[in-house]
Amino acid sequence: MISSNIEQNLAISRLCADILASNERILFVSFLNKNGNVIELKFRHDGIITKMSKAETEMFFMQRTLQMSLGKEFDHLVSPLNYIAVNREILLELIFPYSKGLILVACDLDVIPYYLAKKILFILRNFDWGIPSFVYENA
Repeated sequence: MISSNIEQNLAISRLCADILASNERILFVSFLNKNGNVIELKFRHDGIITKMSKAETEMFFMQRTLQMSLGKEFDHLVSPLNYIAVNREILLELIFPYSKGLILVACDLDVIPYYLAKKILFILRNFDWGIPSFVYENA
């Protein structure tokens, strides 16, 4: 069990690092569990999160988790959700369902959202092929 938790944490850490390295415009990548708790957080620039109090940070991540949960409510009717894009004045947020949680990617606005989302979806799918299924059983 401990070994699989360590492997799971290393895999999630590597995945977040791979996504962060995929585009220099990505500010941070985080993996949140189904309860909105941060499991992994990789920064290139941490100016957004550091401006928030602990309570605001928790609410920020919980809101993303709720967005994803509500978006997935219609998966059986209109097909599975690939990602959610939130465009703000200063940044773009891309939220991807992943394992038993989600991946949140924040980047500056100098990206083409659809292109970056497709690139990240490719990374997620490619990453899944190389990881044993037991790694995600307790995520």
